[in-house]
Amino acid sequence: MGVPVAVIRVPNPRPTKFVLLEPSGGSDSSIVHGWRSVIVDSWGASESEAFDLALDVEAQLKALKNERLKGVLIYKARPLGGIVWMPDPDAKVPRFRQNYEILTRSEAT
Repeated sequence: MGVPVAVIRVPNPRPTKFVLLEPSGGSDSSIVHGWRSVIVDSWGASESEAFDLALDVEAQLKALKNERLKGVLIYKARPLGGIVWMPDPDAKVPRFRQNYEILTRSEAT
């Protein structure tokens, strides 16, 4: 995507433009299949930059089909609602939030 992607924590030092992924639960469909919930925050230097990034993230997630990442097969991702304006109250930085469910298949090691 051309921007840093962080998991769980905002990177230090904070980039001007980046994506943050936060696991937020999910459910199991079988021993190896499950829907994983993820909060996706898109940050930018301006509202329009952050929103454009959120649109790019949305397109990338919706395009996931049978992708293998670090031993986990991702069948697909689906949005839970839409893109929401949620500026960071502490850092006063433009941010948009999305919630996704990702259908996965794990492998026993």
